[in-house]
Amino acid sequence: MNNYFCVVPFYAAEYNLLNTSTPCCHLPNNANIIKIQNEMLSGRQPSECKKCWDLENKNIISDRQLKNSAFDFYCDKDLRIIEDECRRGLFSTQIVKLYTSNLCNAACVTCGPAISSKWQSLKNIKIYKKKISNTVIENIEWEQVKMLTFVGGEPLYEKKNLDILEHLYRVNNTNCFISMVTNGSVRLSLQQYEIFQNFKNFNICVSIDGIKKQFEYIRYPLKWDSLLENLEQYKSLGINLSVSFTISNLNILYYHEIINWFENQNLPYNHNLVTFPKHFNIEILPPKFKKHLPLIRNPDQFDSKLFSKFVDSIREQDQLKKINIKDYLPELWEIINDFRKN
Repeated sequence: MNNYFCVVPFYAAEYNLLNTSTPCCHLPNNANIIKIQNEMLSGRQPSECKKCWDLENKNIISDRQLKNSAFDFYCDKDLRIIEDECRRGLFSTQIVKLYTSNLCNAACVTCGPAISSKWQSLKNIKIYKKKISNTVIENIEWEQVKMLTFVGGEPLYEKKNLDILEHLYRVNNTNCFISMVTNGSVRLSLQQYEIFQNFKNFNICVSIDGIKKQFEYIRYPLKWDSLLENLEQYKSLGINLSVSFTISNLNILYYHEIINWFENQNLPYNHNLVTFPKHFNIEILPPKFKKHLPLIRNPDQFDSKLFSKFVDSIREQDQLKKINIKDYLPELWEIINDFRKN
């Protein structure tokens, strides 16, 4: 098997609220999927998959590696056999990711009104609830799905997700791996728990991008203490837990502190680097502050216009939320303050 093979371009489909799909959210818009497939099968590294290569070059497990390992396991096939079947055109959609609605109770810093009803409320926009098309859901071959991920919005608020799980149960696909990606603010109801119990490989993946005040700033207006209480509930119910760690210029300064907390809590985690919006990427910090930070590829590069856009965005968001970054992320505030002085 070659080192650049990934199951995602062959087996995956992500359906968004615009009712369009892509195999992978990390790919650029309008990426040529056939070209990517051919390059992988030829033992070449597609440039479009740079996000994963960058992580792997730093000895950090990428989404490619996670998906390969999981798909191998849930298909009960060696990855070399899976790759050979792809060469022979024997692949179909078996890894599904669904953005079912924009209903959400958080206005996360790197998010916006298009996928968060809380952001709509904060910006005094008339709340419009987007939902995935029933046609999209009906066209999925649920009996064939090996891995299913729900994202949002906040998927634990969306009833349609329970309907999908009930349908999956009715077609007798209870071995499917299911991941519910939540912000951790929702306490499970008895109905949710009973439905989740129907599936042998159910996982709650909690988005945690910081601890204590860091978490409360990045995922405003969620509360750290509530998150901890809900984590205890999930654990007490015997539900498998993992963490999605989205890394941006908001939390890169606290990277080791956050990782240590995950490890102390025995929470497996994956890395997800923010590439959009660009002004929240870790690379846009001023050089003198990022030279010793982890995951940085270009310590000497600096785009003052992009960083200025970041500063303006933080100021605007703080005004809307009636908070101050200084009270939550004081080390980052010092960097912003230094930039303003110069």
